[in-house]
Amino acid sequence: MVSLDKELAKVQRQLHVLQWRARDITERALHEALRRTELPGFTGEAVQKMIDQVLEKLEESPFQMTNYASKTSGAAIVRSKTSPSWIGSGRVFWQSLPLVAYMRPPEVILEPDNHPGNCWPFPGSQGHVFIKLPVAVFPTAVTINHGVPAAAYHADSISSAPKDFAVYGLQEEDDEKGTLLGEFIFTPGQAPGQTFQLKNEHSAFIKYVRLQVLSNWGHRDYTCVYQFRLHGDPAHDGDARGKLSA
Repeated sequence: MVSLDKELAKVQRQLHVLQWRARDITERALHEALRRTELPGFTGEAVQKMIDQVLEKLEESPFQMTNYASKTSGAAIVRSKTSPSWIGSGRVFWQSLPLVAYMRPPEVILEPDNHPGNCWPFPGSQGHVFIKLPVAVFPTAVTINHGVPAAAYHADSISSAPKDFAVYGLQEEDDEKGTLLGEFIFTPGQAPGQTFQLKNEHSAFIKYVRLQVLSNWGHRDYTCVYQFRLHGDPAHDGDARGKLSA
């Protein structure tokens, strides 16, 4: 049964990746087709709404992996162990246009709304966020969503995206080090949401997770994180798989 559950989880992750690739390809095709076709009576806003409706349908998949870093599920940011938000001019830019005139808190990365500009900015190219999970979890994968469709990528949105990042699992809040679960590279211009399998899969449960951004794609002032998701299996009563190995 354990091996069957493991194989099912693996298939779900593969389907999740394929879903995002299909979403990205569909969006590119729609943008290109509508760019070449004149639609009488259709404003740019109406066309974008039509594209969004198609993309929403692609989101309706029975193979979605559970996100344990979701605010609605009870996940929470531990502010005392999280980098400060970027202050700067108080605006985040996309295609050289200001999108938000106020600072978004780190809690935004636990929410599903990923429209351009709705991200958490922290100063410079390195920062971290510490998340308390709603339940103990055996981690298997993480997803980073940059929230900007590939067809709409611009120098500003690419440069502020995370690049190199690491994920640490912790069983106690006062654990200063944690256990490295993997180091990865987020590549803008591919699927907006990219899923990465953790190396310490099913080794032990964690109650906290730390996302450590090590670099971005060139923005000197800030890095923007749109959404972070943690996938895995919930720990049940009496279920113990040992300590995380350092």
